[in-house]
This record gives sequence, C-alpha cells and structure tokens, in this order.
Amino acid sequence: MKFDIPFDEQIFKEQMDLNFNSVWNDNLKKNNKRLIWSIPIILLGALIIYGENYLGFLFIAIGLHYLINFINYNSYYRKSKHKFYELIKTEIIGQKNANKNCVWEFNENYLRYKDYRFEAKIKWNAFQSVRIIEKNLFIDLNVGYHLSYIVGEKEIGVDNFEKVTEFIKSKIEK
Repeated sequence: MKFDIPFDEQIFKEQMDLNFNSVWNDNLKKNNKRLIWSIPIILLGALIIYGENYLGFLFIAIGLHYLINFINYNSYYRKSKHKFYELIKTEIIGQKNANKNCVWEFNENYLRYKDYRFEAKIKWNAFQSVRIIEKNLFIDLNVGYHLSYIVGEKEIGVDNFEKVTEFIKSKIEK
C-alpha cells in the first residue's frame, strides 16, 4: 500500500498535540500529586509548630521539598512545550515552502516514509508498538520514548486506515 499525502497544517498540529500530550500526561499527573501532598504536609507542620512542638519543622521541610519539585517540574514542562511548539512552527514553514507530498509505503518488509527533507526505509522489527489515539495511528519505534510515525484517518480515508492498521498490527505484534 502506498499513499501520497499532501501536507495539511491543521492535521499536522492535531497529531503533534496528541503526540506531545501522550508523552507528558502521565508525568504531569504524578507532578500534580506532589502539589496535593505538599500543601497538607506544610499545613500539618504549621499546626504542630503552633502546638509548640518543633517536629513540625520537619513536616514543613518535607512539604516544601515536594512544592519546590512541583514548581521545578512545571517550569521544565513549560520550557519543553515552548521549544516543541517552536519546532512545530519551523516544520510547518518548511513543509509549506517545499510544497511536496509525503509518501507512505507499507511494504511487506518495511515502512517507507519520504517527505521534503528525508527518506527512510524502516524494517518492521525496528518498531515496538502501535497505538490508535483519536483516529490517528502511532507507529512507535523501539528507540527513545514515544518516537512515532503518525498517520491519520483524515489523511488516508476510513477504509485505508483500517487496512493499514490491520496490516501494521500483523507486522509489529508478532
């Protein structure tokens, strides 16, 4: 199966949002738990100090530790998000200037992907999993964390999307 897909800025942005959120969501939930734990621990420490017991300072220190970690992680997240979306803007400009279609070829032995910058033939054993998120097929490489090739139902059509999904699942989940 071979598809010649024109660049669509809106679809690209949606796919990149899904990719970014799928990578960061679990860690953001864990980080929010730090905030949830830090506030009661600090309040408990303050109540213990109010009761004239200096053990409360230990609770306040632990709570502040959680709070500082929460703030540091949120700062790192915001910087990473800004950097990611700057790369997305650059890629959109590059795709528009090149005005070339992406080629997706699902061969028996490999996945071939070609865009305006590079061309790759990747054997199926280089992939670790397949995910479907909001009618987008994420084909995850087994290098790095969530390094994926993404193709959507909007790009190739409902019937072709189902065919490609079944084909890829048969190749990767062996």
